[in-house]
Amino acid sequence: MRIIINLPAPTYQRILKYLFPSRVRHESVSFIFAAVKKTSLSLDFSFVEWYAVKCNEYEARSLWYVELKDNMRPKIIKKAFDLDAAIVEVHSHPHNASAEFSGSDLVGLQEFVPHVWWRLKGKPYAALVFSSSDFDGLAWIKNPSRPQQLTELVVNGRGLRANGLTLSRKGGEH
Repeated sequence: MRIIINLPAPTYQRILKYLFPSRVRHESVSFIFAAVKKTSLSLDFSFVEWYAVKCNEYEARSLWYVELKDNMRPKIIKKAFDLDAAIVEVHSHPHNASAEFSGSDLVGLQEFVPHVWWRLKGKPYAALVFSSSDFDGLAWIKNPSRPQQLTELVVNGRGLRANGLTLSRKGGEH
């Protein structure tokens, strides 16, 4: 099954500018809220709205680590619920040559995704991690404990392929 995230070019550019400002000092996080359309061949996340996490909404932040304040989880879930949308988490790894979810990223997702699935009644969840050169993406479609590889990010009809490093190093579907 192809798993695709569709974004308008202006939103994609704003997200990249937020993740990688002219002087990168730390990892950054944002969220895309998306409508989901499933066919027999694909699952498409289509952009509805975007939220950039504000400076005062981080608990801790460095070039190697990011943690959101506890009140952010319910805020993001409520926004998705109100929009009847799925959540696509997006964050940066400004220190990496190639994007890959870290061990602490995967632990955080193992804790958060099942909670989101429960709260949003089984809506899929996706996560993207960007480096300055590429990105990787995971999606929880069939099971909140087992991510699948995101196929591509489509920006105004142009497909950008995820590098697939995270699952390829972990032996396929996690």
